[in-house]
Amino acid sequence: MFPITAVISHGLRASEASALNVEHWNGKILKVHRSKGQNVSEVPLSREARSHLEAYLEWRRQQGGMFEPLPESPMFLAQDPKSAGQRLGYKGLHRMVKKLGAIAGVEDLNPHRFRHTFGTEVIRRGVDPLFGKELMGIKSDRVFQRYTKGVFKQAAAEAYLKAIGEDENL
Repeated sequence: MFPITAVISHGLRASEASALNVEHWNGKILKVHRSKGQNVSEVPLSREARSHLEAYLEWRRQQGGMFEPLPESPMFLAQDPKSAGQRLGYKGLHRMVKKLGAIAGVEDLNPHRFRHTFGTEVIRRGVDPLFGKELMGIKSDRVFQRYTKGVFKQAAAEAYLKAIGEDENL
């Protein structure tokens, strides 16, 4: 897992991940300045994601110079020769994820797909939808349902089969 995918796999919008600074990370939780609205959310990262992010920051410390992870510096830096050391922007992040998808053989991989997967997993794991909305920085139930409709469709089908005595897994 790459540090950027470790972070966006926790429901962040690509623009929010791009806007992160090192100071927004406390070793366990990211303070995410939401692109929709003026609020800040606290997003806890999984142990695996924390490990990848810490390894990335340690690599930057070892590189020093423009890569040194100072509190006010961007969390994610561009790596291409023209803009190395500058903030990884939305387009750069999108290109990077697309390339990772091509390498992994995943068609049409984009940053937003990670957000949808996170929304689905939150519900699958039994997290209260209210908490899921908070973690993703979503205010509207209708918008949240766009991210989770697949789970609800599957749950409805399973509930029906159980009700008629055919509770096989789909």
